[in-house]
Amino acid sequence: MRTIAELIRWRGQRHPDLDAIWYEGKTRTYGELNRSSSELAGGLVRELGLKPGDRVAILDKNCPEYLELVFALDKAGVVAAPLNWRLTPNEIKAIIDDIKPALLVIGEEFRQNGPFGVKTLTYAELPRGGEDPHRDVDGAVSTQFCTSGTTGLPKGAMLTGINLLNTGLCLALEMPEMREGGRSLVCMPLFHTGGTGWAVWSMQEGMTLVVVREIDPPKLLDVIVQQKIETALLVPAVMLFLTELPQARTADFSSLKHITYGTAPIAPDLLKRCIDIFKCRLNQIYGLTETSGPFTSLPFEHHHGEKLLSCGRPMFGGRARIVDSEGRELPSGEIGEICYQGESLMAGYWARPEATADAVRDGWFHSGDAGYIDKDGFIFVKDRIKDMIVSGSENVYPAEVEAVLAGHPDIVECAVIGIPDPKWGETVKAVVVKRAGSTLTETALIDWMRDKVAGYKRPRSVDFIDKLPRNASGKLLKRTLREPYWQGMQRRVN
Repeated sequence: MRTIAELIRWRGQRHPDLDAIWYEGKTRTYGELNRSSSELAGGLVRELGLKPGDRVAILDKNCPEYLELVFALDKAGVVAAPLNWRLTPNEIKAIIDDIKPALLVIGEEFRQNGPFGVKTLTYAELPRGGEDPHRDVDGAVSTQFCTSGTTGLPKGAMLTGINLLNTGLCLALEMPEMREGGRSLVCMPLFHTGGTGWAVWSMQEGMTLVVVREIDPPKLLDVIVQQKIETALLVPAVMLFLTELPQARTADFSSLKHITYGTAPIAPDLLKRCIDIFKCRLNQIYGLTETSGPFTSLPFEHHHGEKLLSCGRPMFGGRARIVDSEGRELPSGEIGEICYQGESLMAGYWARPEATADAVRDGWFHSGDAGYIDKDGFIFVKDRIKDMIVSGSENVYPAEVEAVLAGHPDIVECAVIGIPDPKWGETVKAVVVKRAGSTLTETALIDWMRDKVAGYKRPRSVDFIDKLPRNASGKLLKRTLREPYWQGMQRRVN
């Protein structure tokens, strides 16, 4: 199986009566999804004249029609380009101008956001009635996801069917809970690999997708219980929301066998709380859009001791190494940049050959993340390389300090940044959101940290704010936090 079009054809023939998707009380079988996506693919080719390699942008929240369109586009040899609906109209317009899609398919609730200067149709307006054109090709780009860069225009990471399906096969080897006929929760937005990717990977195993339009924690908890969810992909923020609901303590999670989590660091205390409440196996993953989602896995068996802080080892067929700033491979235990090589590596960035060449060197993808590999092959992610703080010639990785701060009972969320210091070059500052009613002070928090991290890692100052700045994808904007302290300086390191 080399394309996602082949996936839905095979499932539609092998298990035509098995439910493929449940959404808001309605179901659609694999046979129905295969037929309807073929009719849609034929209509797009015959009526709209879409050509192989054309881009079709999609702007909507999660729904069955979204997934149907993704399969139809692959059958037509057309690239699906999901758009982040959380972006402003101007940001969306800038991405559309960059992609230059032949068509924009839009959900009804986003119709008023336009015009976007491109042919725009809703799902209901799309032409149907044709036959499967069978224009999917081995190795061709299938989907194009925007990376959530914190500055500038997001880059489009081009993924082939082979990329996505390879990740799915690797996950299946790691997670036996993904089984034919099981029920898999799809709640992450489909404009991310964590949404569309997870849907495809679950379908590879013949699971029924329980699709949630958007995340509302109380409703999401009800769906998990009522639909007897067996496996799910969640991010730490959603896990936090769910575990803070009072009803989570008494909810019946007996059907839940497995939770995969990733895309952001998780506080050890939150992880322990999830194990206590959900009472299921947890599996941590690590990867990027450019690697078609995860390329490492930390099985539940290693969720203890020092390995709990790891993101696991490369999955089947994947390779990882740590390199210094000159690209030289570093020995076990030394911190450098995490690099990946394997079948899940993207085809490149859309219309950005220089960015592609900078990210992929000699067949290795440079992640921009700092970390090390221990003697057993486990990868420990320390931070984004650009966020590293150098204080008195010592490297401080903010993620490590943030993980400790997150364990304070009065802290909702936090960020650690480096600010200029005439003596040490840079010192550590904590930016903290307190729980409502907390009387936590700067002095008290710094004292609390004294026996938890080395002196050079300990925050020398603390700012308390109402909320941390984030972009439309929810990514923390550390540049915004740092900017006031570095104004007037030519370099953002000291």
